[in-house]
Amino acid sequence: MRTLLVALPGLVLAAIGFTHPHHLDASTAQWWQNMHIILAAVFPLLGAAQWVLLDDTPKLVRYPARLATFSFVVFYGALDALAGIGGGAMTLANGGRSDADAPIFKIGNQLGYVGSWSFFAASIAISVCVLLKHKLKAIPGAAFLLLGSFLFLDSHIYWPKGVIACTCIAIGMAATSYASASGRSAIEGSTRT
Repeated sequence: MRTLLVALPGLVLAAIGFTHPHHLDASTAQWWQNMHIILAAVFPLLGAAQWVLLDDTPKLVRYPARLATFSFVVFYGALDALAGIGGGAMTLANGGRSDADAPIFKIGNQLGYVGSWSFFAASIAISVCVLLKHKLKAIPGAAFLLLGSFLFLDSHIYWPKGVIACTCIAIGMAATSYASASGRSAIEGSTRT
């Protein structure tokens, strides 16, 4: 169940990414705004999935990595609120003119940059810890999680790169969770015998 739950936010983001307009204008402003209202609830779940995966890391790593996860949720959420919801609303209010929203996109993108790097940092911590603890069986999950998190740095969820990033993140989180769970089961089984 945990494996499915940590994968679900990335899969939902990938699915929504297929519909993400590449440009904000009069024809896309309504969906742009509404989509980012939906995303305001989904992006924090991506951080929650990282938080759960950090349960299996040493405390020395867990707390700084959870701080990075918290930073992702806050700063990336600010990007979506400003450039997503606010940008769409301003474009609608200005009759489709998107040039008026340039200042909110500028600050939104700066905040999103902090958030996406924070996500990447937490993904590195998860991947390194799972590789050290579970060795070979952790390689696929760590590889997908790191690739997806790296692609996510500058792709948001736009098709195609962002959709690929979110899909890789979902696969990586699921595989990492599975490797950790199977490792825990093996340890529990050996202590019972």
